[in-house]
Amino acid sequence: MSVVVDSVLGMATSPHTSRVTFGDGAGAGVGRPVLGGAGVALEVLTEAEPGRVWALRDEEVGAALGVLGEVVAAARAQLVVVLAEARRRSLGSGDGWGPVDWARAMAPSLPTRDLLEAAEVAIVLASNDLRLDEVTAAVADASSPRADERAEALGVGKAAQICRFHRSVRGLADPAVLAEVTTTLVDAARGTGGLDERQLGAAVRHAGEVMRPDRLVERDAAVRRAHRSLVKGRGPVGMWRYTLVLDDEGAAILDTAVDDLAKPRPHTDASPDTGAGPGTGAGTRQGERDPRTPAARRADALLDLVARAVGAPDGVPRQAKTALVVTVPLQVLEGRCRGAGVSTAGDVLTAGTLRRLACDAQVVPVVLGTAGQVLDQGTARRLFDRAQVGHLWLRDGGCSFPGCSRPAAWTDAHHLVHWADGGPTDTDNAALLCRAHHSVVHTHRYGGRIRHDHGRPRVVWDLTPDSYDTTLTEWRDRPPRRAHLLDRHTHEPA
Repeated sequence: MSVVVDSVLGMATSPHTSRVTFGDGAGAGVGRPVLGGAGVALEVLTEAEPGRVWALRDEEVGAALGVLGEVVAAARAQLVVVLAEARRRSLGSGDGWGPVDWARAMAPSLPTRDLLEAAEVAIVLASNDLRLDEVTAAVADASSPRADERAEALGVGKAAQICRFHRSVRGLADPAVLAEVTTTLVDAARGTGGLDERQLGAAVRHAGEVMRPDRLVERDAAVRRAHRSLVKGRGPVGMWRYTLVLDDEGAAILDTAVDDLAKPRPHTDASPDTGAGPGTGAGTRQGERDPRTPAARRADALLDLVARAVGAPDGVPRQAKTALVVTVPLQVLEGRCRGAGVSTAGDVLTAGTLRRLACDAQVVPVVLGTAGQVLDQGTARRLFDRAQVGHLWLRDGGCSFPGCSRPAAWTDAHHLVHWADGGPTDTDNAALLCRAHHSVVHTHRYGGRIRHDHGRPRVVWDLTPDSYDTTLTEWRDRPPRRAHLLDRHTHEPA
């Protein structure tokens, strides 16, 4: 079988008549750049006798996978080159075709994701964007005749992520810093031992948060937080479907809470089947596998969490938290430089989100030094315990933010001097805030303090933006034995 090209020179004018077809013939296209090699490769592969793969030895099966992987990578790299050339020539535009639609018409068997990723990199290659030369060069290595260069190539999917990242921040970032970050991402992702696409995605999101100004990062985080949603609708066969949309912060909290409860629970009771529902793991004999699907286990775990929360007696603080491990540079946690934290699931949490969660979510910070070494893996002891939260419920009565009427059961315990700034975990340094006002206080950096009016303590908030800086300075300037916010001798009005 050989390649037959119908009017190759006419490809620039009509996407309907320029399709490459395969059939009997003398091998037109052989010797032409890319086209000839692709035709030969296809001819060889179609005659590779896949029906006799059973005849391969074990090591040959592995070798076949390795070679096919390199063939696919080389083909995708050359696909980028061809798409870039088509874009330079504006092929199909005369008939009203966009670059992607034209390419889809030329290669209808190409998966859409592969096409879109290749098109993303082709845009950079076609525009001769020197800022991303190292990206396109690393992609081209996949089709190098040298094995060592192929082994260090950058996959097209990874390259597309880096190109999208570069385009999204180039208008905001310092060019020299962006170039350095891009080089770091390319070096980390290229080669067989580099970051996989999921890991690179987390690194790109983290880099994006670091590169953009803090005010934009926190604004976008607030917008995403405001678009959380839970929608109930009819499901199949009498079921109900709940559609939950969360930002990175919400996803990290929910994933951490659900994951432990969603682990398979083998039946350990030797008693006979009790007929309990599938969510309990009953109906199996001792030691047998949990019969529930992963989706069913997650649903049961979420219901368990809700049942525990609503089942707590009135007046008992429902403050049991799930430990969320977050990796964060020390300078970011202390607010001395821009940055973000990354959860073990790869969710990128902004610095403001981390400081807020450090108040009341059971975050276990893995604090890194300047060289990335682990300086400290903290514990959750900085959380207010149940007795302290119960005291705050009685003292504050609910959310302490001016004008808010949300009850105590809907609040978190907030460190008036942030835990990340050395604030102690005691009731003299605490105030109850609902989730909405907790975000507001951290976003605007409002300062608060405890004051006594006729012997009764209450929280007073200074709603001047960045007033927290004044609160922190006053706290740090006090003598050690009085370095807390409770002033038992002041009787100032609100």
